[in-house]
Amino acid sequence: MYLKDMLKLFLLYSIIILISSCSNNEEETFYADWTNTGSGLSASTTKNVLTEFVGSTKCPYCPEDDAKLLSYFNPDSSDYVGSEITSKWFLINYHTNSPTRGDPMYEFLRGTSETGEDDYCYIRFEEGNWYTLYGVPTTYTNGVSSSVNPEMALNSLSERTPLSISLNGTSIDGPNINVKISIKSSRDLILSDSLHLFIAATMDDVNYTGYNGEPEHQDVFLGWITEGLIGETISIQKEEISKNYIWEMPSNWPQNNFETSWHTVDWDESNLAVVAFIQNKYTKKVMQVSGYK
Repeated sequence: MYLKDMLKLFLLYSIIILISSCSNNEEETFYADWTNTGSGLSASTTKNVLTEFVGSTKCPYCPEDDAKLLSYFNPDSSDYVGSEITSKWFLINYHTNSPTRGDPMYEFLRGTSETGEDDYCYIRFEEGNWYTLYGVPTTYTNGVSSSVNPEMALNSLSERTPLSISLNGTSIDGPNINVKISIKSSRDLILSDSLHLFIAATMDDVNYTGYNGEPEHQDVFLGWITEGLIGETISIQKEEISKNYIWEMPSNWPQNNFETSWHTVDWDESNLAVVAFIQNKYTKKVMQVSGYK
């Protein structure tokens, strides 16, 4: 009887140790800096798609193109392109100062300098380092100017890339976003200075009717979670690297000193999302993209 009791006790302790060990392994490690967390890809992988829609509530032609683009993602629309495509297709809708200022979703992010070095729109679309914006609506798909049509994502989906992006471990809790990003490469890119990582916070279902009459806005760009306006340079060998970021939704968004109707903007923090992409600063091509909602 004593031996049986001892065996039962031993078995109980073994189970406790096993559970404790599993629990410790599941704890998420916070990586303040880029850290090697595994091996790289064995081969190149399929490229996902990023479409960047550039518009404004001051633009009379934007609602038509915006609605057309969103219809490709809507299962109830006759233009729906299917889940196999939309699951790999991510959107960012940037609001700008074109053709005139006054869009509250742009004004909140506008810098205070005269030259525009702290204005995300100037840096990304007007200075020419990334894109040259000649007017809105303008659409870029994986870094290339594109018209809005049902086939606009197909070319990118047929391409291969050495990079993969995972946002596993990312969480959104109310206004707080905790990003865990892991990047893998199938080859050594350590000597390259061309790759820049951007992580954007976006929001769906923003209600605001401005000059052009569009009442609801999807995938609205709220700001960069990565530091600065030109992305973060990525150097990676044939390995996996990981890093964490923390971002909080400004409670006064989109209050500003220029657009007086900011208080009529209605939004819900439960509609926050994350889009992460790596872009080549020389070719402007988006090398890989992933998202989290």
